[in-house]
Amino acid sequence: MRAAADAIAGYVARGRSAFEADPAVADAVLYQLVVLGEAAKAALQADPALATRFPDVPWSPMARVRDRAAHHYYKLDRDVLWDTARTAVPMAAAAVRTALRVLGRADD
Repeated sequence: MRAAADAIAGYVARGRSAFEADPAVADAVLYQLVVLGEAAKAALQADPALATRFPDVPWSPMARVRDRAAHHYYKLDRDVLWDTARTAVPMAAAAVRTALRVLGRADD
């Protein structure tokens, strides 16, 4: 999850103009959102108690973004995609980093 969030941060750092001008950047952000959501699903499948133990991690919203991106990609709003990458992902990444530290897996 952390790797996907870090990748998204790298794309966001290129700016909105790069996101709009280069379809590869937008595609990369979308792909990493799918990876992030899939990782959230896998983590909860492996240990459902994570949702209760770490309620600040937006498990369900990340999974829903993944589902929407994977199954309803033709309906995605680029403004929402950009805002998600720019604001929601950093907040989720911070919560994930905290959870990893608590679990003693900060290097994962």
